[in-house]
Amino acid sequence: MKLLNKIFPFNDLMDTVIRFPLSVICTSTLFVISLLLNHQAVSIDDKFIERLIVVLGTSFIMLGIIRLLAQSQGLSRTKEYGVSILCVGAITALAWLPSLWWMHFFYLLPALLLALMIAPYLRSGDDLSVWFFNHKMWFGVVVSYVALLLFAGGLCTALWAVDILFSVPIPSEVYNDIWSFACLILGPLYALSWVPERFTFTKEDCNTPTGLKFIVNWISAPMVFIYLGVLYAYFIKILVTGEVPNGHLAYLISGFIGAGIITYLLAHPLREHGAPQLRLFYRILFPAMIVPVGFHFYAIWERINAYGITESRYMLAISAIWFAFLAIAGTLKRLPIRAIPMSLAVLMLIATIGPWSAISVSGQSQKARLETMLIENNILVNGKIVAPTVEPSFETRKNISSILMYLCQTERDDLIKTWFSAPKEDNDFECIAHSLTEAMGFEFVSYYSETPDENSFAFYPQDQHYKDIAGYDRLIESNYLYMLTDEQDSPKHEITLTGEETFIVEYKAPYLSVTLTGMEPVTLDLEAFAKQLLATQSGEDNQRDDMSIRGENKDMLYRIDFNHLSGETQEQRADIQSISFDFYYKTKP
Repeated sequence: MKLLNKIFPFNDLMDTVIRFPLSVICTSTLFVISLLLNHQAVSIDDKFIERLIVVLGTSFIMLGIIRLLAQSQGLSRTKEYGVSILCVGAITALAWLPSLWWMHFFYLLPALLLALMIAPYLRSGDDLSVWFFNHKMWFGVVVSYVALLLFAGGLCTALWAVDILFSVPIPSEVYNDIWSFACLILGPLYALSWVPERFTFTKEDCNTPTGLKFIVNWISAPMVFIYLGVLYAYFIKILVTGEVPNGHLAYLISGFIGAGIITYLLAHPLREHGAPQLRLFYRILFPAMIVPVGFHFYAIWERINAYGITESRYMLAISAIWFAFLAIAGTLKRLPIRAIPMSLAVLMLIATIGPWSAISVSGQSQKARLETMLIENNILVNGKIVAPTVEPSFETRKNISSILMYLCQTERDDLIKTWFSAPKEDNDFECIAHSLTEAMGFEFVSYYSETPDENSFAFYPQDQHYKDIAGYDRLIESNYLYMLTDEQDSPKHEITLTGEETFIVEYKAPYLSVTLTGMEPVTLDLEAFAKQLLATQSGEDNQRDDMSIRGENKDMLYRIDFNHLSGETQEQRADIQSISFDFYYKTKP
């Protein structure tokens, strides 16, 4: 019992509940939701549940920050709870209002973790107190993870042994419940119990761990010097040869400076009494950062100027601004360690929401870049997408395809859907990059494609005019098939029309089969059709006046208008890789 009490100090855990009641409510609610999910009472597919989990997890950290602020500033519980309600409301709004709500939390959560480091020291605090507070708190986080692994792992192993040795079946839900309790109740409470209750410490309180002395003196500091030497040697090479830095330079510089700053924070109590190399490290770190920061800005500017802003480049820009601040401020005067996480937390909060946020700036940058290319190549005319008279160059098609893939993958449909034919309802627009490039009159080009394939072909109609259904009963639009690999099953497309009536399109090379319920299938040899198109090809002209096939069988008259047909020529064959077409038909009496 004494050993169990040492590992899990239950009295301290109860005191923690009293000290952090709102954070405990959040993690307890998460545990209840986890139980409901484990026992399939609710579904994780439910968007409400998904967003609620994110709100509760974020609020757990936010409410802990507010509690520490209130304790350090002597705020009453009334004021604390008032601020807490406002902050939780803001987090809830962030999870429900933006269309890309989940992306905002990639920036908010790191900002909150950084704010947690300096929450009691916003107005004042000596370096030693800030260091020891964080040492104690984050060491507690590590210990809490070890504790929950011992608890959940040991208990689940014991139950597994009972199952194996005594043939007593243990439901899988029981194991899930144990891990949920460990991760959402035991672990968080144990971590919170390690948060110091006072915020001012003396040298006598701060005993630097022996292992830390060895790591920072003989591993971290020397490695930073080696890394610094490699970087400066590369900078000299750039100046001598005049070569443009490659795209990885910004990440290498971020790695060097990041390692240096972590060492700076970890080894702070040893800065005056450490080994000679550690004392030298503290004297030269910030001045040595100035040159790498200059190259860091240059490398980022080269990438942004060439490819626009994305979330990853935005974060590199954030890191460059932060590094520049530290390099200049740390060189001019001794920088308090609380300023290091505080400055980055502010930048991360700026990146979270608003017109200056990473999401907004990245989306608008890529939209502007795409819009410029489309206008220059006569694909975007008067705010609408049209097929160009001359196909854009390979690099242009590749860049357009890449941007469309980025916008569709990040769910930025609203930025571009007004360019395409206005749908009857907003929900009708589907942001699928392959389909959108077809509407622009060319085949999607992968980002990893180095050069255009000389054996490839792609054909489009000369005019994408109004679709006239005169003479037919029905039009079924935009039927798209795409062959990914030779090993995949035959591409198939199925639509339910009315009641039990279905429309099925299937491609089994070289034949395209179109089947309507109760009618004889229409079967076409697409390889023969592609060869006819290839026979009339002249230069790089991929547009054709007539890309239609008309015919009839015993049940219907039909017409197929191809919007796009592409593939590769292999010896005497024409292998079809993707098609898009409209199907018109009229039922025979």
